[in-house]
Amino acid sequence: MMRFDVEGLWHNGDALKLAYMVKAAVARVRQDHVLIDLRRVDTPPEAKGKFLICDRLRRALTPKTKVVLVATPELVDTECVSMSLAQCPDIALFGAERDALDWLSK
Repeated sequence: MMRFDVEGLWHNGDALKLAYMVKAAVARVRQDHVLIDLRRVDTPPEAKGKFLICDRLRRALTPKTKVVLVATPELVDTECVSMSLAQCPDIALFGAERDALDWLSK
């Protein structure tokens, strides 16, 4: 499993940058289980809406990849989380790391 701990202010474009950073790392080490911890991410006061990390990950990663996000639902786009979409990676959202690790191990 690969782990990404993200912290600091989240700005427009950061979801796309993170998705491609994850894609490059996954390809480099040939890993297909990823945990992304977003609990230490802050949104700037002027930010509107949710960050489209799920959408960006679905576009960037291969279908065999399993990604778990540890974050609050208020931060990320959750419309397609836990949906099995053909030709897309599986993405799940959890508030606790233990639950996230359990899901990845299935």
